[in-house]
Amino acid sequence: MSHSQRRFIRHLMIAAAAIAISAAIWMLRGSRSAVENASTATAYAGIAFLALSLALGPRNLLRSRPNPVSTDLRRDIGIWAGSMGVLHTILGLQVHMGGSLRRYFLPSAAAEGEASAATLAFVAANYMGLVAALLLVILLAISSDVALRALGVPAWKRIQRSNYFIIALVAVHGVFYQLLEKRRPELVMLFGAMLAAVLVFQVAGVRRRRQMAGSRVATPASPE
Repeated sequence: MSHSQRRFIRHLMIAAAAIAISAAIWMLRGSRSAVENASTATAYAGIAFLALSLALGPRNLLRSRPNPVSTDLRRDIGIWAGSMGVLHTILGLQVHMGGSLRRYFLPSAAAEGEASAATLAFVAANYMGLVAALLLVILLAISSDVALRALGVPAWKRIQRSNYFIIALVAVHGVFYQLLEKRRPELVMLFGAMLAAVLVFQVAGVRRRRQMAGSRVATPASPE
């Protein structure tokens, strides 16, 4: 099987997973509008793929396997994470305020200095979501060997590391919306579990990297 065929099959499998996750979230949302259900469904699918992409590096370290700068698996999962995140942003901007984009980022009450805590949380969450979506677009743009060669490994890796900032933005954005929309406990627990998984893998990866660095320092040099 050729490289392109393997990647095509992988994308089909990820697409099937995206559909399955989205369908499950859609059913959990219950009797909401189609746009609102689709917005939430794509959000959870995007977070799931983002969490998975962030777990692959630490997983390699924990299994004492090479951790290359980029792999097709990590890249393909990242592409779907970015695509779902951007799609969620587009859909999410149609759910509230009658689709008025200005009111997502500058409601009239906020402009008059009379905004409630809920309004301020809503605006802040939307700005964080927008920044995360723009960063996802940038990561999608560099998700190719052509971009890696053009930018060079150091620059490409610096940009790629913005996914840690993205997950932080997504976490706060999601927490605000869990509270504002009074999400069902199942959705809240699933959201928390995905973020917890990212944290566990990242902490484990950092500890493993430090252990490996310490073992290299402790190994005596061979006599000449």
